Amino acid sequence: MRIIERFPVEPFRFTVIPQVALNSGEAPQIVGHQRVTSTVELAMHFQQPAVQRVADVIVAGGDYGKDHPKTAANLTALSESLTYENQYAEAAAVLQQALAIQERVYGPAQPSVAETLNEMGNVASMRNQLDEAEARCRRAADIYRGVYGDHHYLVAIALSNLAGIYMDKKDYPRAEQLFRDVVRRLSETLPADNVNTGIAHIKLGRTLLREKRYKDAEPETLAGYEILVKHSSPSTSFVRAARKDLVADYEALKEPKQAARFRAELAESEKQINLASKK
Repeated sequence: MRIIERFPVEPFRFTVIPQVALNSGEAPQIVGHQRVTSTVELAMHFQQPAVQRVADVIVAGGDYGKDHPKTAANLTALSESLTYENQYAEAAAVLQQALAIQERVYGPAQPSVAETLNEMGNVASMRNQLDEAEARCRRAADIYRGVYGDHHYLVAIALSNLAGIYMDKKDYPRAEQLFRDVVRRLSETLPADNVNTGIAHIKLGRTLLREKRYKDAEPETLAGYEILVKHSSPSTSFVRAARKDLVADYEALKEPKQAARFRAELAESEKQINLASKK
């Protein structure tokens, strides 16, 4: 299990997904040994006919059979690629197929089902279907709670996704309350310098910033930022988001030196990203 980022899409969130094979560290690709000519088209920006043919091959059974966990995993991987290409309606349809297989194989309350529900919630939020997104994320959290108990980091991650939906709805008080609960849960179940804890602090800081509560937002965002930059390979997207938010906080708090510091760090990081993209 790992965390994926949704940048530069706003508002940002992180989502639990199954492990999938990666294409050069970028868009997740189909797991297994599917051999269809459509994969060539898929490499060329996922033309719709190719996507449908690949999905049809997977659902028809492919290498594993129609009702096999790996068939569902292949569909989930395909949906990740579609999401990466901003094809959200197609991703939602594929995820619905994956969920149906998982529920037939595992039943309605198993962690793999929760992983897919988290993905479905994320895609629904991308499509601005926020009530559906909330229901998917809430059900995922309930499954994790039922399987692992209330005191588990996966419950916290699912609740963080739910809090992100409240941010989408601009229900900032509710998002704040839930993000504070997430920070508490992660602090109790993971090491203090865990990346997930840092991201949760940054998200809480973003929520407070949206409410223009700059004095409250700054320590949360700074705490998350300091956790992430200590890692050898920090989450570039969330570090960038934290720097942007800290600039806004310090400008509002009339602390120009601190604002200048993070503005300079942000400019340097953007420069490095641009240089890397040209290689």
